[in-house]
Amino acid sequence: MKDERIVIAADCAVLVNKNLAERFGSETVIIGCPMLEDPKRIFEKLKMIAEESEAKEFEVYTMEVPCCIALHMMIEKAKKGQEVKSYIVRVGGEVEDYKGFIDERMVEAERRAHRGY
Repeated sequence: MKDERIVIAADCAVLVNKNLAERFGSETVIIGCPMLEDPKRIFEKLKMIAEESEAKEFEVYTMEVPCCIALHMMIEKAKKGQEVKSYIVRVGGEVEDYKGFIDERMVEAERRAHRGY
């Protein structure tokens, strides 16, 4: 992990927006899901990466559903002086700056995902 920037992305975010993979190029990309994996284990890995890598910056991409926001919280807690740029990927594929809170569109996306409408 000698890159100056490490990208952390929710696996579904990369699938929703095909341009993200091109945007990352040959950089290190860590993909995970706090809903399908053990969140404690993910956090411990991120903490280790923050401590042992040469990264000066992390970019975090998640879906707009609230369960994905855990990745933003984990990297904020795990970072060791690195700058963090946070983004959300809307269900339609748009990428926006993550403003640090769950907005109404995120809540509605979660409702649709879990109720099937």
